[in-house]
Amino acid sequence: MNNLMSNFSGLALSRMEMKKVTGGCSAQGSNGQVTTCSQADCQAIAADSGGHWCCASCGSASWVNHA
Repeated sequence: MNNLMSNFSGLALSRMEMKKVTGGCSAQGSNGQVTTCSQADCQAIAADSGGHWCCASCGSASWVNHA
């Protein structure tokens, strides 16, 4: 556990740190908002709203904020 915690900085996780915890999946709904969640949840969000979802390919997805 200490090794895991040394990979994260500060008290709040950055967007990239959160992706490491949640598995790195993201979904974009019809309103354009991007959410980081599990693969199953991302697939459901995209299916319900006609949006996008990604996991392994999120690093190259143009609609994901890479900040």
